[in-house]
Amino acid sequence: MKKVYKSSLVFLFFAVIFSSCREGIVEPVRLLQLYVVDTLGVPISNAKVDFYFSETALNNNGAQILESFYTNEEGFIELALDIDIFDYYVNIEKGQLNNWYTNTFVNLPNLQQKNVMTIPIKDSFKAKLTGKYKKRWQQTEDIINGNPAFPNCANQLYHDFIRRVETVKNNRDGEVAKFQTSFCPFPGTSEGINQWIYDEQNHTITFGIGIFAEIYKITEFTEDKMTLFFATPDGAFVKEKKYKLIN
Repeated sequence: MKKVYKSSLVFLFFAVIFSSCREGIVEPVRLLQLYVVDTLGVPISNAKVDFYFSETALNNNGAQILESFYTNEEGFIELALDIDIFDYYVNIEKGQLNNWYTNTFVNLPNLQQKNVMTIPIKDSFKAKLTGKYKKRWQQTEDIINGNPAFPNCANQLYHDFIRRVETVKNNRDGEVAKFQTSFCPFPGTSEGINQWIYDEQNHTITFGIGIFAEIYKITEFTEDKMTLFFATPDGAFVKEKKYKLIN
């Protein structure tokens, strides 16, 4: 049976180990000391920490392996986990701060000695765009060279902005899946998928790769509205796309 123990039981585990050693029996445990900090390395107290067996469970609010933990005044928690499981996924939140675009993967290679990890949490544009997993934005306007296009299927699609999975976090920030709306003949039908990368310094989103890539400046972003602006290098062709948050 999988075993997961709260931080307050860590000392009990050491007592059991010591007792077992005296009797010639050693019961191994897999210990984790997790530090939560901000982007400057300052410890974050009272941050909520939830553990999952899979990234899918984390993304979709699946079953946690135990009740929530909260970091202490020094920004860390200690706990003992199942000796047979090396990998976990962790969701950390405090207010607008979270680890969705820093690190959600926890690996515990060591037995007996502590596995020590530090995970920063931050308030990022990317997290606001996708949420913990994904958010649906519907395009509402398509303005080309200053001229609004008549609403049609092509410029009224749903855009599901999806957070990248942990295994590809060094290659892209996420994917955007497009779906037909009521403006289209087959609402709900997929219209394709693309990747996106956010440039924090220039506040731009790049869709696609190579010769198919397009870079959009983010000119407006609120809790429920977003405007993206694209222009060719010579400025001869510009387009502006507006979106509203659906869910």
